[in-house]
Amino acid sequence: MNINQNIDKKNICVLGLGHVGLTLSLVMAEKGLNVIGFDTNQKLIEQINSKQSPILEPNIDHYLDKLLGKTFKVTSSLSDFSADVYIITVGTPIDSDKNLNISFIKRAAESIGNKIKYGDLVILRSTVPVGLSRNIVAPILEEKSKLKCGKDFLLSYSPERTIEGEALKELSELPQIVSGFNKESSKYAKKIFSKITLDVEEVGSLENAEMIKIMNNTFRDVKFAYANEMALICKDLGLDMVDLVKFANAGYKRDRIPVPSPGVGGACLSKDTYILKYSAKDIFHKPKLSLKARETNELIPLEILNSIEKTLKQNNKSIEQAKFFIIGFAFKGNPETADLRGSTTIDFLSELNKKISKDKIVYGFDPIVNPDEISNLKVEYTNYVNGFDQADVVLFMNNHLSYKELDIQKLLKSASNDCIFYDAWHLFEPAKISLINKVIYQSVGYGI
Repeated sequence: MNINQNIDKKNICVLGLGHVGLTLSLVMAEKGLNVIGFDTNQKLIEQINSKQSPILEPNIDHYLDKLLGKTFKVTSSLSDFSADVYIITVGTPIDSDKNLNISFIKRAAESIGNKIKYGDLVILRSTVPVGLSRNIVAPILEEKSKLKCGKDFLLSYSPERTIEGEALKELSELPQIVSGFNKESSKYAKKIFSKITLDVEEVGSLENAEMIKIMNNTFRDVKFAYANEMALICKDLGLDMVDLVKFANAGYKRDRIPVPSPGVGGACLSKDTYILKYSAKDIFHKPKLSLKARETNELIPLEILNSIEKTLKQNNKSIEQAKFFIIGFAFKGNPETADLRGSTTIDFLSELNKKISKDKIVYGFDPIVNPDEISNLKVEYTNYVNGFDQADVVLFMNNHLSYKELDIQKLLKSASNDCIFYDAWHLFEPAKISLINKVIYQSVGYGI
């Protein structure tokens, strides 16, 4: 193929304006590329057009104010424009049975296939099973366009690897992985991503890049599962795993052990092990370690509830009568986000609801999440003062930095006697907490 790869004169369409698509669009537009953001959600398009970001990212409002209507435009209709490069960033969720849903990818590919012309480039950026770009996306594009992949149009896979809360910053700092259906596809994709960062790694085949993304995320999940498993073992042995981690890591740079957590959430880490499982469904070797790690991390919210229920009984309280105040509903607090996807708090709430009556009131608060979203979980949104007042159980379920500024001693004095204070992210000193009102301090790997 002889394609004009002058990136500055190309129109780039990003399909899907969630966290991945919107942040990528803005960073490319900020670098001078002409970007059209597409999403089928008309309310989302209207929100962005009013310069109100649907996601929480530092400085994102500044990007929208500066770029919208100039190098960045948004639409809910693919017929409104013509593009030369199409980047797919739609989701690949899993259902309650851990089955992968690739329907959004298929629909995006069909929509693009009806539009692409000779010389266009399609880049898949969503997390997908190994082989999906070549075996599913390419055939759909060919069928709809009547063009030949690698001959008439180009195809690349370039995974997104940023973290929520630092995505705009990391897009310009992290190495970008690019691959291609053929060398020309990879070369074209590299030119695009070289506009936003100096470090672009060409990794060869589409399958190589697909596997790299899965490896990045499943490795993190396994690492955190190790910490959580050690925490449970240390607790049974009467040891404080968090304290031990400090000593184990001190001056020992080879292997930094993470502290335990209330499971591992988020839209990526909670599902990518199942994408790995899907990738291996037709081969001899199946993932075992990574699936066991995922099982461990998914177990933690139930472990938290079981520990709380046991302690309540020991203090002559029932889980039915206890007042619960849950703090932190976003899947993480630092870097801060308002994203509830994959939140272990919701997993905990699901388990709690199995043990209490439907009319039981559970109270909740989050420094960032919209109160309406918390109310939609059938949780009564309240403030710290009302939440702590006569509470039998207070849980800090994510690690937002603002919690450190609380006058925790004053708040806990209003809680009930023998209040269980569950510090899932080890933000507070156990000895200081336990001095107040007979408060019972617990965390993952610590307490009864």
